[in-house]
Amino acid sequence: MDVVSQTILDAFNKLPEIEKHALASEIIKQVVMLDSAPLTDDALTEIANDLFVIHDEAEAEDVKTESH
Repeated sequence: MDVVSQTILDAFNKLPEIEKHALASEIIKQVVMLDSAPLTDDALTEIANDLFVIHDEAEAEDVKTESH
């Protein structure tokens, strides 16, 4: 991921949950309209793995925050 994409992702992660959902919904709508080939099984697996890592990191951060 390049610096611009990472910056956008970092900004997204700082949004309140309701804004995250609204923005994600809008991004999904725009991605559907892209003229691109369907994702391969390998690409979908990589995306799923990345999402699990992000989810695990968020859960670990929540536990860390709750323990203070």
